[in-house]
Formats: sequence, structure tokens, C-alpha cells
Amino acid sequence: MKTFDLVVHTPKNLQEGGDEFLEKFTAIQALIKFDSIAWRQLLVRQLQFNSENASFTITDLQSQQSLRFTLNAFSKLDDLEFKIESDVAIIVPQKDVFGLITRKTKDYIFFKKLDFATARQYLLCFLNAELQQLEQFYKDSQSKLALHL
Repeated sequence: MKTFDLVVHTPKNLQEGGDEFLEKFTAIQALIKFDSIAWRQLLVRQLQFNSENASFTITDLQSQQSLRFTLNAFSKLDDLEFKIESDVAIIVPQKDVFGLITRKTKDYIFFKKLDFATARQYLLCFLNAELQQLEQFYKDSQSKLALHL
């Protein structure tokens, strides 16, 4: 059974807040912890105290890969907005010289402007070791971004 370490960072205000380190969680326990965080309350606290962002970092103890979910307090949306940073490396083709030459570069999975449901879906992929699915989500988001340029 896979186990994970968690770090939950909450904005500081006087005595409250800081980092909470949780060790050796199962996938179900990690998902329950993510769902139980009062994200809206953290969003309000971030805005009130103009402090650092709330985040949820999960590390797979077997592979030592991690995802960091950061709450964006200054989102233009009414819903919660997250960004995900990771150390999950992938190889992506990159076109150079007017698209005539393609070379492969190393990149890391990264997402911006995700709603809660999508962030939770990506967390589930990570917890279930579905890294190919997570990689496909990343490539899809990058191709959509390239179309808007």
C-alpha cells in the first residue's frame, strides 16, 4: 500500500497558522485530509492578513515525487482557484527554427487556474499513481495554452 507525507501550510495570524506535518498517510487518508481543509476560510484569512498562500503538499514516499496545491487568494473567479506545482518530470517535444526542428526537453508538471473539482481530480490521479493520465492532462493544458497565443 502506498504511503504519503503531507505538509499543510496555512497563513499565519498571531498564534494561528504555520505548517502541519503529517506522516505516512494512505491515499484515502490524504484525500480525506484534502477534502476536510476549510479552503474558503483559508482564503478569507489570506485576504484579511495579507499573508502567504495556503498550500497542501503531498509526497509519495516510494517515488519521492510530490505535488503542491496552492490556493490563489486573488482569483478573479468566485470559486476557489488553485495552482499545482510538482517535481514530476516529463519529456515534451519543443519546436525550434520556425517549427522545422523538434527537440525533446525536460519539463515538470504544472497547472494554473484550476477549480477545486479539477484540482481534486489531479490529486486522485497522483494518489492512484496514474502519472500518465496526469501527464496527458498537462500536455492537453499546454496545447490549449499554445492555441490561445
